[in-house]
Amino acid sequence: MANIEFTVGDLEDKLQSELSAGFESHSQKQVAPPYHKERLNWTVKDDSGTLIAALTADLLWEWLYIDELWVDESCRGTGMGKQLMAKAEEYARAQNLSGLWLWTQSWQAPVFYQRLGFEEFTRLDNFPTGHSRIGLRKYLTEIA
Repeated sequence: MANIEFTVGDLEDKLQSELSAGFESHSQKQVAPPYHKERLNWTVKDDSGTLIAALTADLLWEWLYIDELWVDESCRGTGMGKQLMAKAEEYARAQNLSGLWLWTQSWQAPVFYQRLGFEEFTRLDNFPTGHSRIGLRKYLTEIA
């Protein structure tokens, strides 16, 4: 009889490989598009080489997922976050991607992204308690 085991942390390399192979096999049987995720980063450093802003993203299928956007407190309000988002969008357009998407929290910056043309496509209220997790997207191509 099969046993269910519980662990905390990353799976062992062997188990992770078996899991990934299982997902890939199932996807191939379903004729799903190939899965390839590429990490992209835009960073800003000051004159002394200290990181003062960064945007990290994952390219998956025809979409760019904005994972992290951070601007140091000393640079907030200077337009640096907007510039980083513009660079990511410029890259996505050059690659003919369908769009960009991201998660943000209600206490973070949903209005910032909406001012950049993002629209809310989902919301998980009370996550965490008293707040919301918000999914935002921006289409770059026409929806078929």
